[in-house]
Amino acid sequence: MARNIKLIIITTFFIALFISCDDVKPPYEEHSTVITDTTQKVVLLEDYTGFLCGNCPAASEVAHSIKEKYPNNIVVIEVHAGVYAKPTKEHSYNFVSQVMKDLENYFNIGWGIGTPNGLIDRTNYENQLVLNQGQWEAAAVARMKQKAKVKIDLTPSYDSTTKTISCSTKLTFNDNCPSSYHLALYVVEDSIVQYQIDYRKNPVDIYDYVHNGIIRDALTSTWGEQISENDIAANSIMTSNYSKQIPPTADWRPKWIRIVAIVTDNANGYEVIQAGEKYILR
Repeated sequence: MARNIKLIIITTFFIALFISCDDVKPPYEEHSTVITDTTQKVVLLEDYTGFLCGNCPAASEVAHSIKEKYPNNIVVIEVHAGVYAKPTKEHSYNFVSQVMKDLENYFNIGWGIGTPNGLIDRTNYENQLVLNQGQWEAAAVARMKQKAKVKIDLTPSYDSTTKTISCSTKLTFNDNCPSSYHLALYVVEDSIVQYQIDYRKNPVDIYDYVHNGIIRDALTSTWGEQISENDIAANSIMTSNYSKQIPPTADWRPKWIRIVAIVTDNANGYEVIQAGEKYILR
């Protein structure tokens, strides 16, 4: 993993104009230029699911319908976790990546609470952290109304010769932010056709189910890399570069891979401050 972080601090210089007190009369008038920030808050929806979970396809449809309704404000990923995500002799395809294991070990949804359930920005909504699909849209809309503290710009790429996924990131901070902020980059693949149980169907066995939002790996650690050792000043810009080769035995298809970037507050339960996404070949 290659990483190169630069900090650009934009500083405004003030010029004082001294005029004789005899020539200045109240009331004083102050002129200022107001810059309106148009950065939108982008919300991360994490759907905890499993290919043997017969109620999970309905929840996945809810997640993706929310994405369709708010395309610029929602990023959806699916975390296969719990007993319904374990491969069997009959169905040996394993969706569970190390990133999914790390997320499950911390949030304990698949094994502890059960699937389908999910997280919205890894923060509470109406005093609940883990939410069912009926709560996802309201929780997401509430988060969208918050001011975006940081803007994420992604420039991903893929080298077909070395099978290396790379991503350059640019973070522009709209507010003063703490040093506990981290940046995580997930490698997510869509349109994976594999087996799934769906209790709404007869028969329930779906052999050509399309799985989306599968976290294959991360260009960072699961919990991200610290953006700055010091608190971050408003108007700061941070740039970084990350890369990783696709494992030789992996069946990933670059055409369907996107980078999902999240800025998290690792001192506050890994709360997602901002999210972003971009396909590596589009």
